[in-house]
Amino acid sequence: MIHIFRSFWNACNDQNPDVRQAAVYGLGVCAEFGGSVFKPLVGEALSRLNVVIRDPNALLPDKIMAYDNAVSALGKICQFHRDSIDSAQVVPAWLSCLPIKGDLIEAKVVHDLLCSMVERSDREILGLNNQHLPKIVAVFAEVLCAGKDLATEQTASRMINLLRQLQQTLPPSTLASTWSSLQPQQQLALQSILSS
Repeated sequence: MIHIFRSFWNACNDQNPDVRQAAVYGLGVCAEFGGSVFKPLVGEALSRLNVVIRDPNALLPDKIMAYDNAVSALGKICQFHRDSIDSAQVVPAWLSCLPIKGDLIEAKVVHDLLCSMVERSDREILGLNNQHLPKIVAVFAEVLCAGKDLATEQTASRMINLLRQLQQTLPPSTLASTWSSLQPQQQLALQSILSS
């Protein structure tokens, strides 16, 4: 099994963006389904994904699919191997990459994964004193404003329900601070969505 992971790692640096995209997608599958076999390899996987994500040209049209799949794989490591990572570093790094917009199939997977983590109210995803909440709400706003491109109808409904729950459960000062961090058009869009 380890030789399969090594093949993915080597291919993560391949010059061909399609090979790189397939490799990081494969790492995501391994993170999701590899269980205890994948656990000792999480550090190396994070390192390989980091190279793809931090590539200065990662968002160019020929590389965006590899980038989006690397972000997806990173999210799956956050979800399925949180006990093997430094959540205080890895989760904010993942959130800073969201939303993804190049690979529309993977975007729907990633944004649904974010909903699952928020629904569980993971301290790792929300951060100390809800410090990641403004970023999460901004991602929700951007995804919801994009229509059906970045989320399934079910995921969009989950986002709206989560936003409504936050409205009801957060202290007014936290809610006001979170809302003020949004772009004006995002604020208007969310107000419209949440009032309907």
